[in-house]
Amino acid sequence: MSRECYLTGKKNLVVNSVTRRGKARAKGGVGRKVTGITKRTQRANLHKKAIRENGVVKTVWLSANALRTLSRGPFKGIELA
Repeated sequence: MSRECYLTGKKNLVVNSVTRRGKARAKGGVGRKVTGITKRTQRANLHKKAIRENGVVKTVWLSANALRTLSRGPFKGIELA
């Protein structure tokens, strides 16, 4: 099972981590310089929850946003079990 939200499709993102040195011009320096760029992952805020879809109970990954939506009531025939 992949770590992807069952309802919203949210998953991990690959982003750049930028390392800088120096003092900003606004604070009297000569400006910030980029000294390194490395890849990192931003992990989605996912939780494993049991849901009931059309009467069938299954365990899926849900994002925090999807959990808030489902806590208000059923959505597309899906509700929290």
